[in-house]
Amino acid sequence: MRKYLIYYILLFTIVTGFYYAYSYLQLSGNQFVYPIDDAYIHLAIAKHFGESGFWSVNLNSFDSASSSILYTLILSALIRIFGDNVYYPMIVNIMAGYVATYWIYRFFRDFYSEKELKVGLILFLPVSLLYMMVILGMEQTLHMMLSVMAVYFIKKNFNNHFQRRDLAKLLITVFFLGMVRFESMFFVFWLSIILIIAKKFEEMLLILLVGLAPMVIFGLISIANGGFFFPNSVIIKGNYPTGNLLRSTWIMFENGILLNKSFYKLFLFPLICIFLYLIKNYRKKSFKELIQNESLLIIILGTALFQSFFAVIKFRYENYLMAMLVLVLIPMAVEYLVTEKKKAGYFLFAISFVGFGLVGFYRFAAAHPVLKNSSKNIEAQQIEMAGFLHQFYKGQKAVANDIGAIAYFGETQLLDIVGLGSTDVARFYIENRSLPESDFNKKYHQFLADYISRNGYKVAVIYPKWFPGQVPKSWIPVASWRIENNIGTAQNRVVWYAFNNSDAVILRRNLAQFDLNKNVTAYYFINK
Repeated sequence: MRKYLIYYILLFTIVTGFYYAYSYLQLSGNQFVYPIDDAYIHLAIAKHFGESGFWSVNLNSFDSASSSILYTLILSALIRIFGDNVYYPMIVNIMAGYVATYWIYRFFRDFYSEKELKVGLILFLPVSLLYMMVILGMEQTLHMMLSVMAVYFIKKNFNNHFQRRDLAKLLITVFFLGMVRFESMFFVFWLSIILIIAKKFEEMLLILLVGLAPMVIFGLISIANGGFFFPNSVIIKGNYPTGNLLRSTWIMFENGILLNKSFYKLFLFPLICIFLYLIKNYRKKSFKELIQNESLLIIILGTALFQSFFAVIKFRYENYLMAMLVLVLIPMAVEYLVTEKKKAGYFLFAISFVGFGLVGFYRFAAAHPVLKNSSKNIEAQQIEMAGFLHQFYKGQKAVANDIGAIAYFGETQLLDIVGLGSTDVARFYIENRSLPESDFNKKYHQFLADYISRNGYKVAVIYPKWFPGQVPKSWIPVASWRIENNIGTAQNRVVWYAFNNSDAVILRRNLAQFDLNKNVTAYYFINK
């Protein structure tokens, strides 16, 4: 069955290579641009940490804007050893993509048959979107790689009764899994629960130790440097109870699961398949037998539910779950459809499994225009903003809300009004997020306006709709930049602001002198 490894690698290479080339050919410059601005946040922090020791998008503070300890440290090490290079995320992601592909192949080869390998070859790319994660240049590829490896070693350990060598491999994988994304705590939690039920107490303690240690160590370092236990991005984007515990918990359930379209799109068909499979195989068996035989399935299901409840299951954060579901659903489908009689349950399972695959191909098709346009959009908006700030405001204080390329290329002292890259803003958000929305926005507006005025910022470039309430009336709008056919950025229009008349004159002159990308339309405000 070794020929299937070639098929898996070849398919991954062709699809990933095609979309790299396709995205690159849309660009007007010679440098590849990542389709998401967040890739440059990792690069900025890695550059500052590798060169100057500052874990921040700025060179004078500690601001935990990265939600991946491992990925940023890898990039930082590369910059420290070999010097700065914008292509490090591409290199790391391509390598992680090949490793992930290999372990998907190994899972089916070592534990199942040629049938599973064939179905996996068809589904693993469209369902997991592994190729897309590689091109984005983010930590999600590493997360998927380590998740697939963890699934492999969990199954091997349960099959081989946790032999020392197999357990060591699992512990190493879980350690790095704990470093790559903070959502890995969900996986570690459910794995620990299964080990407790299986009365593997020593193994459970080791899993908890290695899985949570990186998060705890980083959290303590962050607190010691004036930050929070969790990164700013985890705190601001995550879901957790505030104020009235019961009410906020119910709202989290509504938003994350009950009324979340993404939850049903991703997990409805797998849940139907799993339900029918469990009814067929465990209707007359004990709960203990279910736990013993389906531990891997329970871990993945529990992780998916916790991810939906406490975090996000769209944009890209769900794809490690989809990769793991591929590994458990395909063998389940092969077994069920071969052994079950052709009755109602059989056809419902078949329809649901086909639906699971069709959702994958739908996501594959939906990714096409994203990969076609997003790099071009980032080049025209974020890269241009960074180029302008680097040319005219290098080392000066600037206000922004999409901070990746600006932080990496612009080399300014940034204030992130969203709070991902600015701890002071994140602290305000945390302390006040339980307020009613109208009260929160009013207070948030006043905080930002006062903070920016008090700290002597020279220029702002933001999406006006992102400023809570409305942009302060004292700010002077000088120009707006607009891009067309936007998919890759949050808004197609940014506005440049100055904070006094003299700075407004200088900003207008600088904007007029800047050699703007031909795909951007500039509009100038008439200020009296």
